[in-house]
Amino acid sequence: MPVVVDLSERWRRARRAAMRATVPDAPAETNDDALLTAALDRAPDDTLRRVFDVSSNLGKSFRAYYRLELPLADLVRMLPALDAPCTARHWSPIPDQAAQRAERDPCDHVQLHPRACELWREAIHGLVLGLGGAILFARHTSAGSGAPRCVDVLYVHPQSPARFGPIPDELRDGLDSIRRTARAFDAALDVDFLGVSEGVLYYRTHRAGAVAPGQVTTSIEAGLHRRFPGLATREVSPRAVFTPDAP
Repeated sequence: MPVVVDLSERWRRARRAAMRATVPDAPAETNDDALLTAALDRAPDDTLRRVFDVSSNLGKSFRAYYRLELPLADLVRMLPALDAPCTARHWSPIPDQAAQRAERDPCDHVQLHPRACELWREAIHGLVLGLGGAILFARHTSAGSGAPRCVDVLYVHPQSPARFGPIPDELRDGLDSIRRTARAFDAALDVDFLGVSEGVLYYRTHRAGAVAPGQVTTSIEAGLHRRFPGLATREVSPRAVFTPDAP
């Protein structure tokens, strides 16, 4: 489709501009792969942020120009046609959810730079948000995080179970033990282990309808690191805007 071909080229130019902003001294003839490597070497976090931003802005402008908001069913047909390594895959519905899942073998970009997979993740995430409005993107596994297969998901509901990857069986007993220990010290406390995505365990803490305080999180983190020293963790509990003793 001409529209998709045009979007693909505009997206490529937008990503290139974002990377060139990190390495403005790169020769004009530098190809996309070399520019990616140079930008991630110089300022990886800035480059990821820029690539996300330009991709999101492009998606929004595309949606505004054509006066449409792509539903999930159309988005999963468009993405594989964009001629990008991480989008060249077949998407399958996740049963009983407003979500789609795609799995593929690793692409050659993982050889370019240790953080190349992150760059593509941010680029796709930004574009999806821009194009779909209410559709969200998440990556469960990638070659860049050491997995043998790459798995992405698209989902509609922010709290969808598809947001995070499954918890491996070998972690479950240990996580149950940590949850029981936390509740032994505070019966009102609960810990929800949400899933593992790209080698990071995501969890949420709460106490009787309220967010658990920081010291509780610190103790849970300590227990996780003792039990699983090689596992990265990230708490995603909502934070209170006001505290009881705030002026």
